[in-house]
Amino acid sequence: MLSIQCIKRLANIQKILSGCAIYIVFIFCALVAIVITFFLQDYTKQLLRERLNERLIAIVSTASLQFSGNEIETLHDMGIDAAKTDIYKINVLKLQAIRSANKNIRYAYVIGQTEDPNIVTYIVDADAMVIVPTIDFNEDGVIDGYDISKPGDEYDATEVPAMQGPAFESPIVDSELSVDSWGTFLSGYAPIYSKDGKSVGALVIDVEVSDFRALVNATLIPFVLFIITLLFLISFLTIFIIRIWRSRVEIMRDLDRQKDELLGIVSHQLATPISALKWDFEMLLDGDIGEIKEEQKDFFQKLQGVAAHLSDLVSMILDVSRIQLGRMKVDRTELDLNTFFDDVLSIMQAKAHERKINLSSSIPAKIGSGNLDKRLMLMITENLLSNAIKYTPEGGNVKLDVKVENATLKFSVSDTGCGIPEKDQDKIFGKLFRASNVRSVDGNGFGLYVVKGAAEGQGGKIFFKSEENQGTSFYVELPLGEN
Repeated sequence: MLSIQCIKRLANIQKILSGCAIYIVFIFCALVAIVITFFLQDYTKQLLRERLNERLIAIVSTASLQFSGNEIETLHDMGIDAAKTDIYKINVLKLQAIRSANKNIRYAYVIGQTEDPNIVTYIVDADAMVIVPTIDFNEDGVIDGYDISKPGDEYDATEVPAMQGPAFESPIVDSELSVDSWGTFLSGYAPIYSKDGKSVGALVIDVEVSDFRALVNATLIPFVLFIITLLFLISFLTIFIIRIWRSRVEIMRDLDRQKDELLGIVSHQLATPISALKWDFEMLLDGDIGEIKEEQKDFFQKLQGVAAHLSDLVSMILDVSRIQLGRMKVDRTELDLNTFFDDVLSIMQAKAHERKINLSSSIPAKIGSGNLDKRLMLMITENLLSNAIKYTPEGGNVKLDVKVENATLKFSVSDTGCGIPEKDQDKIFGKLFRASNVRSVDGNGFGLYVVKGAAEGQGGKIFFKSEENQGTSFYVELPLGEN
């Protein structure tokens, strides 16, 4: 069964989630959807691009085989004079035939290398024999004869890595699309070899790929629809799960409440007969119902001790139940602090003497009074002092320090006992929890839980400092209130 702390934490989380859970879910799912959409669309784009690259490499590789390396080398060496030869015209016609074979091929030409790797020259161009130019290739604002590429014209390849060597070594495709005023292009390159295997030029084919970009953009639509559907399903399932979770929290909280109420009822019903039994033993020991033998007296004293222990345990369980249910009753009355602590010490001195523990105190002579609950104060001080005495070895020291500062009662109980292991310190105030180094000593694990509830019930707080095998100091601060 969950503890009340867990139930309260779950309830607090539920309150927080109840107002913003759906929004958080939608925001989270939307971010996930965006990432997934971007990933899928990018993956599809890469896949389509790879297929386009493969197709273009196949086209340019096959087309490059139509050219004679020796002819291209001759034209390259002739420069501008190559335009006057029949060889030039034959190769131009080959380029035009290549372009005509595929409607997406816009430009086809052969380039050659120069001594400067960043500069290439035109050798043959499919548009070289166009009598009337129609495009301002050199972008000088005028369409004229200078817009037709001529053999030997240089081209700055600084921004085209493929032309700086790779195009003359093996078939390759530009890594990026080229976008200009004439459209969106992807360029493919294939080397042209002479008979002796020397690369003498490179065939370049520029393919217009606007359709490719439209196809890539079109793939985004089904992805978006898919993600929207997925987002809807995830949100629906999340809302459904949150509702189930809320109902489970309510069920667990109700079960825990019923458990604590049952515990309180049972403890309350036990309290009366146990108290009666304790008083009956006192009457027997006092001789109110006749003299008893000495050996009987020892036996009844042991039974009286058991009854007293049971009475204290039932009272403790009742207090735990009240804390669990949030029904800790605080009955503030004017409490003389000097008298109160003197009475507590007189009781605890007997326990300390029995265990051969040195119990000392530091209390101002006139500390005054405060508006406090005496029952809860006894619960705090007796539990802390009793624990300190119980977990301190024979010959050890326990000390109670008391002072008042700024209308706040501050007292501490320090011991030279076994201390609390560091791994247990964050759980030490938990119900039924006992430190791992004291489990061989009798105890029920309720004491510090009740102490914390009693301190906080009066608007105060409790904290501690401890080192294993060195001792522990518990500090309590309680507002005195108005007298």
